[in-house]
Amino acid sequence: MNESVPEARSAALRLIKFRPRSEHELKGRLAEKGFAEAAVRTVVEDLRRTGLVGDARFARYFAVQQASSKPVGRRLLLSRLRSKGIDPVLAEEAVQQATEGKDELERAREAASRRAPALEGLPREAAQRRLFGFLSRRGFSGEVVHKVVRESLARA
Repeated sequence: MNESVPEARSAALRLIKFRPRSEHELKGRLAEKGFAEAAVRTVVEDLRRTGLVGDARFARYFAVQQASSKPVGRRLLLSRLRSKGIDPVLAEEAVQQATEGKDELERAREAASRRAPALEGLPREAAQRRLFGFLSRRGFSGEVVHKVVRESLARA
């Protein structure tokens, strides 16, 4: 175990240099690098105090990045944030901000339209099953998934 706080701080700064990280994620990465728990705790607390690390800031960044890279549903965004150690209340606020003004139904339609070429030529039941699974795994609600699958296959 490496007990060195300065070395742990340097490693932490290198990690957050590329993208914001949650406190949970940063603690885990430093522990993987072999730093002692006390050194990790000290460094993360110092970084939080200086504003370089903060779960609220990370949650907003992560939710916006995820929502803009691929059309995904609220459920998946919330799940991914919680898996990174973000408090459910912070996660909900971040997802709300990231998806504000963007209708989930429209995001699901966009995802379905991107998936459509891969479904061409399949029997209707197989295409329906695959599109349903695809949209469900993307975190869209059951109601939205059913509606988009019906619409997409009605056009086919």
